[in-house]
Amino acid sequence: MLVIAVAFTLQIVAQRDAPPTHAAVLMSLEAVFAAVLGILLLGERLTPVEYAGCGLMLAGMLLSQLLPHKRTQAEKAELIDPVR
Repeated sequence: MLVIAVAFTLQIVAQRDAPPTHAAVLMSLEAVFAAVLGILLLGERLTPVEYAGCGLMLAGMLLSQLLPHKRTQAEKAELIDPVR
């Protein structure tokens, strides 16, 4: 229980200074960290389908961060005049 309390405290402290998109990507990588640590620490093995699923999830997260975001006209107008 102490480890969980420390992890949540560190998470809150780190999220305070991180941009929201970066925090969301890191939070979504929780399953990846669990799988990697399960393999390294517990000797668990994944099937090829499970490895492919992990790869697809990782690729999707990376693409969402690396590709430029195309804003719609409404989003551009909101950036220019946020009162509207």
